[in-house]
Amino acid sequence: MLRCSHVLCRVDDIRSTVEEFTGLGFSVAWGSAPEKARNALVWFEEGPFLEFFEFPSALRALRWPVAASFGRGMGDRLAKWASGDDGWRDVALETDDTGLARVRETLRAAGVPVSRIFRNGRVRPDGRRVRYQLVAPRPATLPFVVSAYDPPQRPASITHANGATGVTAVHYGVRPEHRDGYDRLIGDDPWLRPRTAVVTGVLEVELAGLTAPLDPALVRGVALVPARSTQHQENQQ
Repeated sequence: MLRCSHVLCRVDDIRSTVEEFTGLGFSVAWGSAPEKARNALVWFEEGPFLEFFEFPSALRALRWPVAASFGRGMGDRLAKWASGDDGWRDVALETDDTGLARVRETLRAAGVPVSRIFRNGRVRPDGRRVRYQLVAPRPATLPFVVSAYDPPQRPASITHANGATGVTAVHYGVRPEHRDGYDRLIGDDPWLRPRTAVVTGVLEVELAGLTAPLDPALVRGVALVPARSTQHQENQQ
């Protein structure tokens, strides 16, 4: 039902992040008009994409007002996005539906605590409005769920100068006490590779096609490495 949509990286300065990742050979798309954008995207022609977002720590103060309106799962999620240094911060799961009412009820029936539906949107650099919905499971260490974008956002074709062609694996650490919730939420996914860890969250992302390893000093504290296996391709056949 749900599949990996994208991997999110929190950054303190979205403009310098775009400059650095462009320098690393990625084609980076602004989420909205560059002069006011707070996020940027690295798309691939299929599979998960990467999102870099700037989320001020002061927004942690909204945790409880957001929880009162949309449920504790969404309030905890906001606090998670607003806390900490640069680095991998979250994973989004997607559905083909532009609304999440059916998905939310399915998750609740499976015993997954989940927030109320949060409706959101942004205006692209070309001025077109994009709408989507979110629901946030608990605990906030688990991935959240996003609807299909309305209208669809993935470019028909994309080329990265560094040769990257797609995400082959998202290695995801799961604390033992979170494994049951992870399995209820996700089940099998061709990109997510869970393994037992002391912290639940993204550990590393593998990319196919990279012509050379990326400079670790320029990747915003994230583990972003050349693919080490062909498991993704085998899963897609």
